[in-house]
Amino acid sequence: MQRMNGYMMHFMSPHMLILAAVILLLASLAIMAVIFFSRRVTAENLPVSSLLRGREDPFLAALDGSQPPAPAAGQETHDTLFILPDISHYTRFMTGNRFEFGHAQHIVFCLINAMIEAATKTVELSKLEGDAALFFTDAGRHSPARLGETVMDIFRGFFREQRRLIAANMCPCRACRSIDQLDLKIFVHRGHAARFRFRGSVDHFGLDVIILHRIMKNSVGGSRYVMITDAAADSIRLPERIAPQRIRERVADVGIVGASVYEIDDALAAQLAQAPERSRTSRLLETGRKLRENLRLLRSAFRRARQSAAAPNP
Repeated sequence: MQRMNGYMMHFMSPHMLILAAVILLLASLAIMAVIFFSRRVTAENLPVSSLLRGREDPFLAALDGSQPPAPAAGQETHDTLFILPDISHYTRFMTGNRFEFGHAQHIVFCLINAMIEAATKTVELSKLEGDAALFFTDAGRHSPARLGETVMDIFRGFFREQRRLIAANMCPCRACRSIDQLDLKIFVHRGHAARFRFRGSVDHFGLDVIILHRIMKNSVGGSRYVMITDAAADSIRLPERIAPQRIRERVADVGIVGASVYEIDDALAAQLAQAPERSRTSRLLETGRKLRENLRLLRSAFRRARQSAAAPNP
């Protein structure tokens, strides 16, 4: 019994209690890190090739070996509602030197990831298309009001992440100083399309997929709006405070497509950008993420230089 009491006194000593507390704290931090990184889709998880490649015209998909073949005749089609957010001013934003490009890539990853997290509470992600992300759901699965709120959630996720990146920025490069120049347009269309899996993503094939992508090039002058085609008008309802503008666009090889355009003004954008206090990120943390991207680019450059030096001269 005395030996047991001696052991207890030894383990209850201040030094042992401090050591146990430190071990418990480190174990808790490790568990929290595992949970955080296993649940959160970070920029590193997003395929770079998918984000940086150009958006292919579905008419030309079969000309590139990286594209899937057309589905077989008679394949079942699905009545589908498509939602396609597209970042405005993306091309101008991505130009710059190597480090600016790396920071621009990090920023775009963060914005697209925020939109994915906002949208996939209701709809599914099909694939990434450069500066855009294609979402879909079976028509009639969700109420028009719920889908309208999903569109506003995508704007909300984009604007909040944009504001967070601006507030956390300490970098003077052109890309980091131009975060506020990025904006968002969302296109909504409904139609029938064949649905199939290709290289881990759910892809779609059909005329309505072509229409969706071609209305992105339109006569609307703004850079922040929602365009809902007449085919999708009964499937989605935006808040009544946003007044629509009727347009008719001539789509190549298709004809006239009617749509309603809902402009998101500065006041509404500022309202959507309001984020909870707990969602803020420190400047040091955001700077560390950008430095990590710089190191990745340096390693890649050195690797290519070594490979070039080791290659035999012709």
